[in-house]
Amino acid sequence: MIIRSWRAIAGSDEVLQAYADHLKRTTFVEMAQLPGHLGATLAVKVKSSENELIVSSFWKNLSSAGHFEQGDFDDAVVKPSTQKLLKSFDLKVEYFETVVATGILEQ
Repeated sequence: MIIRSWRAIAGSDEVLQAYADHLKRTTFVEMAQLPGHLGATLAVKVKSSENELIVSSFWKNLSSAGHFEQGDFDDAVVKPSTQKLLKSFDLKVEYFETVVATGILEQ
């Protein structure tokens, strides 16, 4: 399994909630339709005063993880509306290959 991760700073609680709502309504729904998609999460750093967040998506293999590719393989795809919402965000994503997993991830 491939994990595609991306980081950003939401700033306020209101922005974090708006971004979470956006992901649930659009991005996560769109990703769920792509071949090889296994799920996605939005997590916020514990005790972060600026709501540092990480979005992770899970893919069957590296080729299926490349659905978002619009430039270089590791370029982040951040819609202009999302860019205006967030305080800051990474321009690149990171890919990790799962070596060992347990629980629901071991499927």
